[in-house]
Amino acid sequence: MGEATQEQLNNPLHGVKLLDILEYLVEKIGWEEMGEATGIKAFQYRPTVKSSLRFLRKTDWARKKVEDLYLDTIPAQAPKSVVALWEAFQAANPNLEKAQPDEWFHFCDNEKEAKECAQLTREGIKQATSTSLWYFEKHHVDLPKVGKIYVVTDWYKIAKAIVEVVSVDHVPFNEVTAEYAAIEGEGDKSLEYWKKSHWEYYTREMEEFDEKPTEDMINVCEQFKTIFTIDNITEEK
Repeated sequence: MGEATQEQLNNPLHGVKLLDILEYLVEKIGWEEMGEATGIKAFQYRPTVKSSLRFLRKTDWARKKVEDLYLDTIPAQAPKSVVALWEAFQAANPNLEKAQPDEWFHFCDNEKEAKECAQLTREGIKQATSTSLWYFEKHHVDLPKVGKIYVVTDWYKIAKAIVEVVSVDHVPFNEVTAEYAAIEGEGDKSLEYWKKSHWEYYTREMEEFDEKPTEDMINVCEQFKTIFTIDNITEEK
């Protein structure tokens, strides 16, 4: 067989067997959710890996649906800036030589606020973030845990800081305190600002599904500490 072309190498499905895709999705989200996401009824009635493989191999549209779901579910490849910051972090912490970041992301859903939050995190001012429990459940995302390490970027995926989660609490929207709002460090750090900005954000993220936030909806409140930034690289040079 000839060598793989560059186009093949750039294809995230290159070298991935259909069996691997199916087993990953079954473990990650389960048959029922797979059926709802793809519209494949065979996943909702006593499915097995063997029978599903046979069906997908002879049904092109169904296989495409499953492959697309897989691509939407697997973690994205980290940008170069994330890799560079992480490698500098590892160099400064030899005990983490073989570790990988648990996640990389930017805050917010727009360029301006993502940039501001990345800078606040870099400066150690923003030390908490809140996400609706609805989001984790709707998108089958694992809940955060103490000890997880994240790389924070700006809107354009330029890495700015590395943070470590120090606490995770599930708090109803209407029970978030002024003290916690101040730790999030955004706007004027007031509880009023926190409620307004988060209510607007949750409204935007839920409207796609024709749902709305409620006063008693659960927030996953993460507190973290900034443990490394791009400034550390500059200082080392």
